Amino acid sequence: MNETENYIYSALTKEYGDNWDAMDEDIVLEKRQACNKFYDSRVIKFRKNQSASNYNMLITAMISLQFWNQRKIKEPIMETL
Repeated sequence: MNETENYIYSALTKEYGDNWDAMDEDIVLEKRQACNKFYDSRVIKFRKNQSASNYNMLITAMISLQFWNQRKIKEPIMETL
């Protein structure tokens, strides 16, 4: 990974923990949906203008999307009667 990729991944793990730490399904699905929208918008902007800024934002979107797609989801707890 390059410096930008390391910075983004470090920020994500600092805020949300490592990928192998399971999170609630609602949170993970919400983040995945947001990252998909972010990624789609960044691809469009980069196609229109291949500037360094748009490139860095596209990299940010790809790493964020990958982070949330790989994130584990907590298994629901079954209550016993």
